[in-house]
Amino acid sequence: MNIFSKKQVLIDRKRREYHRIWRAAALLCLLWTAPSAARTGALPSPIGPAAASDSVHYEYEADRVEYDVQTRRVLLIGNAVFRYREMELSAGRIVVDRRAQRLEAEALPDSTGQKRIGLPHFTRGREHFSGSEMVYDLETGRGRVRGGRAVHQRKYYRGEDILLNNQRELHARDLSISTCEKDHVHYDFLCGDLKVLENDKAIARSVTFRIGPLPVAWMPFYVFPIKASGRQSGLLTPSVGSNSRYGVHVGNLGYYLAPSEYWDATLRATLRERGGVLLDSRFVYAVRNRLNGSVDFSFENGNLSGTSIRNWRLNLYHQQRLNPTLNIRGRGNFTNSASFDRRNSNSLYQYLNQQLRSSFSLDKQWTESNRSLDASLTYYRDQSNNRNSFQGFPRLSFRQGRRAILGGPSGTFGVGRPWYQSIYYSFSGDLDTDFTRTPEPEHNTHDLTLGTRLFLNSQQRPFGWLDFTPSLAISQVSSGNNQDRPTRRESYIASVSSSTILYGIFRPRIGRIRGIRHRLQPQADFRYSQLARVEGGTLGFGGKRIWGDPRRRLNMALGNTFEIKTETDGKERRSTFATARLSTGYDFDLPGQKWQPLRTSASVKPNRRVDIRMRMAHELYNDQGRFSLLSPRLRSFSVTSNFRFQGRTERASSDTERRPGFSMHTTDFGFERDLYDDFDDVTQPWRFTLTHYFDLQKLSGTTRKRSWIKASCGFNPTQNWRFDYAINYDMVRRDITAQNLSIYRSLHCWEARFSWYPTGFNRGFYFKINIKDIPQIKFEHRRGGFGV
Repeated sequence: MNIFSKKQVLIDRKRREYHRIWRAAALLCLLWTAPSAARTGALPSPIGPAAASDSVHYEYEADRVEYDVQTRRVLLIGNAVFRYREMELSAGRIVVDRRAQRLEAEALPDSTGQKRIGLPHFTRGREHFSGSEMVYDLETGRGRVRGGRAVHQRKYYRGEDILLNNQRELHARDLSISTCEKDHVHYDFLCGDLKVLENDKAIARSVTFRIGPLPVAWMPFYVFPIKASGRQSGLLTPSVGSNSRYGVHVGNLGYYLAPSEYWDATLRATLRERGGVLLDSRFVYAVRNRLNGSVDFSFENGNLSGTSIRNWRLNLYHQQRLNPTLNIRGRGNFTNSASFDRRNSNSLYQYLNQQLRSSFSLDKQWTESNRSLDASLTYYRDQSNNRNSFQGFPRLSFRQGRRAILGGPSGTFGVGRPWYQSIYYSFSGDLDTDFTRTPEPEHNTHDLTLGTRLFLNSQQRPFGWLDFTPSLAISQVSSGNNQDRPTRRESYIASVSSSTILYGIFRPRIGRIRGIRHRLQPQADFRYSQLARVEGGTLGFGGKRIWGDPRRRLNMALGNTFEIKTETDGKERRSTFATARLSTGYDFDLPGQKWQPLRTSASVKPNRRVDIRMRMAHELYNDQGRFSLLSPRLRSFSVTSNFRFQGRTERASSDTERRPGFSMHTTDFGFERDLYDDFDDVTQPWRFTLTHYFDLQKLSGTTRKRSWIKASCGFNPTQNWRFDYAINYDMVRRDITAQNLSIYRSLHCWEARFSWYPTGFNRGFYFKINIKDIPQIKFEHRRGGFGV
């Protein structure tokens, strides 16, 4: 080795020593100037060799920071937090290996050494994971979690070994999925292998559904939707139940397909102990502001009383907007069995409905001229008597909306306009073809009608406060039918009406009341009418016209409205407190008693809790037929009273928070489409509803009364219990027409309800238990009810 090479070696050696000294000094300055709880620095870029010279900033925090110069490892101990780009890792202890670009995190033992604190928690975008140990590669974006636990969209993932990759995917074995946050879950799905795609879906193989530690069901594979919003394809969630009609049944077995934002499809099956298999399919399509529609097809295959049955039902619907003024609509209902809905529906409407309806319509509008044209075809099939009705087959209708004869297309009344510019006209024409076909040809009917109507009116205000409206209406309807009806009907009606409004304003300060306004509206109109009909001929031509007696009638009415203004916490609120209206009439051409009954209607609604409505009719003649204005005879009287009270929910309960959009309908013993829906919102502390109806009718010396009370109440004695009761009582017959009792129990992530119907056509009971966040997973049992 020559002298130059020796000197070069010495120079290189000293240069490396100087570099080590400068790095150590720089690190000491950094540790001396920065507080120990928060550090910042730079790591070599993990993007690749081409960017190795760049620096990527990171942040970390810890109670104590140790730096190993030889191994280039940073040790964060105690409340350690490491941030890099959109990733954040927190743990009791974190090791940052700068040379390998790797993070290692674990929990620390507490002072007793029996528990571990500071479990590693990893966050990347919408991903959240925690576990006992965690390793993450900064360069590849991959990681491993041992004893892991993740939370995503209210779903809890637990597994011993979870792998992460840079494609935002999660891979795991023997992973548990549940919406129960307890360490010992009340239910879960145990997946042998699982792959989770962020904001998309989770694909699992060998899935076991468990209630606690007990396995209940197994599936070879399953797809869990985990999208934050929108529709997503996947398997439907099955449900199990039993009742008197089907026995044990397993429903909702199928798949939901949503490949496009414009259409989706559902195919599901129900397996029944009695009644065989029911297949339901639904195809829905929609283009916003253009078209939408659906196709529903159901098929049953089973055995009924020893007879094999294969029946189907098809429902179609389509609506399309061809252009801004032209629309078409169509629907169709078809089946090969009149009893299909009776066997396969829990809806009372579908159970009782015996008609199939199909129709097609087209409507065209001319907005500038206020004209419209409608064309339609309608077909009814009465399955109870095999009667086919073609109503409006076809039907054409043309309408010309109200339009000023003079004064432009708007024709609106305004100050300073000449009176003749406030004269309006409108007319319409209809062509309608109706006919029926029955098994007995002699009962077949047909009817072709052609109708026209012309209406003229004017709106005048001669004194500025009096509304004066004369009008004339002329209508004709020609008919060609085989039912011995007139071939033409004509009517001519001329009328003059007037009205005004008087106001009275009071400003008391009583409690929250700040103002009362009384609106008094008297009305009067005189009407002259003349009717005619044509017997025989064709569409009214060639027949005999028969004129009816002209009628002249004066109608009078007086309306009263009381409005109040209240103030609460500085906010004003206006509402209608009470209304009252009286009306009667005088028929000039009626023989005998010319005065019409005095009709009275009134309502009182001081707030949203109380609503009382009343109607009465009085005869203005006594028993001898003499006019008696001061002592009218009561002919009819009815009153309906509603009282609703409920406790306020100060904050949403945990059950409601676990079920976004949770709501239930109000119990009603009237006409319900689904008699097995749940009761009121269980988050209400208490509620009480009372409705009373009374009706009295006096006709031809007989008196008829109807009166019933409907009451319902509910309360929560504890946070997890709910009791609801409702009853209908006929006060005339003194009979309970319907009643039910419901008991609700919240079981953390489960809920159960028992409903008992001791009286009425729906007599029986109903029990259901289901998962709150997945209500499709349920077991239900029913005994009794309609159709059984």
